[in-house]
Amino acid sequence: MPYRTVKIMEHIIDDIYRITIPLPFPVTPELSVYYIDGEQPALIDTGLGDASSMQVLAAALEEDNRSLADIRVVLITHEHIEHFGGNKKIKEASPAYSVASRQAASDIENYRHYLQNIKENVRALPEELAVVVNQFIEFSFSIEQSVIEHKIEDGALLDLGNTKLRAILTPGHAAGHICLYDEERKILFSGDQVVATGTTFVGYGWRHMATRRIEEIFIPNENPAVLSLYLESLEHLLTLDLDLILPGHGPPIREPYEKLRDDIRKKLQREEQFLSVLEHRDDISFTELTAMAYGDTKSSLIQQGAALGYLERLSKRREIEARMENGTLYIRRRR
Repeated sequence: MPYRTVKIMEHIIDDIYRITIPLPFPVTPELSVYYIDGEQPALIDTGLGDASSMQVLAAALEEDNRSLADIRVVLITHEHIEHFGGNKKIKEASPAYSVASRQAASDIENYRHYLQNIKENVRALPEELAVVVNQFIEFSFSIEQSVIEHKIEDGALLDLGNTKLRAILTPGHAAGHICLYDEERKILFSGDQVVATGTTFVGYGWRHMATRRIEEIFIPNENPAVLSLYLESLEHLLTLDLDLILPGHGPPIREPYEKLRDDIRKKLQREEQFLSVLEHRDDISFTELTAMAYGDTKSSLIQQGAALGYLERLSKRREIEARMENGTLYIRRRR
């Protein structure tokens, strides 16, 4: 094996290590997986489970005379594929069991059914979205489906021996998302609830848009808006005693309260940008509104998915209304 000048596994503090795994996604090119080298060695999140990510995991552990066989617990923050895709392969190489929230576990264990449901709806999608969805489906069917042995609720205490982690349900980015809180060391493993650069995606991505019509998001119901859930989750994290946040994407966050408040501020600021555009346009198409709110000439699929999160929240607060006309979604401010 050639000599490495840069270690794959970065020591963070005490028995906590960060492993950076490359991802084939332009928006999120890397994932931070955490290894806790305690009485019950644990991984927080897994990578995709493809050959490349498993090689990185194995090589990182080998650098410090460890191996996949040492893992005893796999902790999964949420139901997005890069966070759970390696679950089965890790457990095949070790006696580990896996842990996730009850909501996330259901989605993980039924992932192939979910993919099949998307596949059956591809023909009805706009061409641009259909291309993205087909690429995702082709790749995702190569990831092995897995079982979650321990399905937990909000507040569950996970005892790893010398480390104890409290599961905190933080919906918004994903319905079953949990953060893991080490109260003794004042450390939060934040998954995608808090990321190092920018703010995390909250809204309705192409996965949702592939299985439902976007106008359905504006049909009145009792469910809270995903953005409201996300903001409430951030407010809850602000009540914790924190020195360090270890995010699912990017390096450690050493000013936790500043980061949490900044994420809240940025989401509310973007929401105001949508309202500002609508103050000057009585009736505007969804795609044009999104482009103007983001200061672009044309909106991307990611921006449109995030825009649906903002607009859903504004609709539930009865500040806007939506209508579909000739296949185009129009938004206007309530007067």
